[in-house]
Amino acid sequence: MYLLLSRLKRQPIKVFLYSLLIGTSLELAIGGILDYFWELRYWDYTGYLLNFQGYICLTSALGFGIAGTLWICLLSSSLKRLWFRLSPKIRYTSCIILAFLFLFDCAVALFFPNIGRGITFPQ
Repeated sequence: MYLLLSRLKRQPIKVFLYSLLIGTSLELAIGGILDYFWELRYWDYTGYLLNFQGYICLTSALGFGIAGTLWICLLSSSLKRLWFRLSPKIRYTSCIILAFLFLFDCAVALFFPNIGRGITFPQ
């Protein structure tokens, strides 16, 4: 995995395309699953350029591509060095706290979904 990431860092266009494709695919799949099984729409890109059934659009796809490129090509090395400067105990505790926060966020989103007009961006 490390070898793959080190190769990709030298190819930002590939990183951009992979980030765009993976992020958009996940957004489409998750949006479809939420809508099919629970009739929930946490985002709706209807009316945005090149949208597909409101689940994905060009703007969000470009956002995934740009964010992935910035993360992998610019930030990952610095953040990795910072992370490994922390003691193993602090890293472990941080992972546990972040996992609980993630699970709490998932639970809150399921019990109190953000639905209705303007769920993606204020209109």
